[in-house]
Amino acid sequence: MNNNSKKNQNQKTKNRSPGRYQQNIRTYLPRNELFLALDCEMVGIGPGGQKSSVACVTVIDWHGGLLFQSLIKQTEKVTDYRTHISGITEKDLRNATMTLNECRAIISQLLHNRILVGHALQNDLSLLQITHPWWMIRDTASYAPFMKYRHDGYLWPRKLKHLAGERLRRDIQIAGRPHSAYEDALASIDLYKLVRVQWEEIIQSNMHRINSLHYIRLAHQRQLNFKINPTMQVVQ
Repeated sequence: MNNNSKKNQNQKTKNRSPGRYQQNIRTYLPRNELFLALDCEMVGIGPGGQKSSVACVTVIDWHGGLLFQSLIKQTEKVTDYRTHISGITEKDLRNATMTLNECRAIISQLLHNRILVGHALQNDLSLLQITHPWWMIRDTASYAPFMKYRHDGYLWPRKLKHLAGERLRRDIQIAGRPHSAYEDALASIDLYKLVRVQWEEIIQSNMHRINSLHYIRLAHQRQLNFKINPTMQVVQ
């Protein structure tokens, strides 16, 4: 190799920053069959119907196939059916037989080792009393590029209706018509598909950073233990 070639090679090495190297790594995309989308419809219980209770749960797969849908039997008196939004009536719930515990068991089984997609999922999961690892959640309400800045400079979730209209050119949650849990779940997973690569890059970058910090803390703790604990000292 001549001097000019060596010089060019050295220059290329200097210009290759860690950030650029990270960007050039091929992003791992989970298999389609690992994805599920979930949406719940609520009714109101308690004074004025202000407290929400899960009344209908819908789960679909990557292709929009319906995996689960059921009305949920209520254990407390419903004070607001929110029919104009939920589409659920007193008659619907009167015939419901599935309990929330039974529903939770089915959903938990479906979610095992699966990636969950939805909009404002913290609300649904909280009322379902289900936890799921953050790295296995794709919430279109908290994905920064889908959010908007408030007047105070903070990012704020946008409505699924607006995201679907702007990004998918699809009308959902039309005024005067009850919401469709299936329609909302499908919009969420279709929004994810639009930015799949970019979103997975963010997830993997966050996981890499957390794992690196964990490794640093672990190494530091081991070093402290070595200095403090006499039983860990090397006998000279």
